[in-house]
Amino acid sequence: MLVDVKNVMETYVEMNLEHVLDEIPNVCRCEQCRADIKALVLNRLRPMYVSTSKGEALSMMQAFDTGKQVEFLCCARSAAALVTSNPHH
Repeated sequence: MLVDVKNVMETYVEMNLEHVLDEIPNVCRCEQCRADIKALVLNRLRPMYVSTSKGEALSMMQAFDTGKQVEFLCCARSAAALVTSNPHH
């Protein structure tokens, strides 16, 4: 039996990145820049791998912890600033 392993932080970043980008002026939203920002954020955040839907639900609850939200916001803003100053498009 093959069991999938999933990084819950990837889902969290996908769900919340757009909202953060809305608050940052002059950030490019092209596909390449968004992918670069997402990659930088995911490389800076601690991954949360799960193998069950129950584990996914519990990890998503942890991801919404205030401390993790602040960490995500800091990483996202830093990544957006870096990509904005050095775009690859």
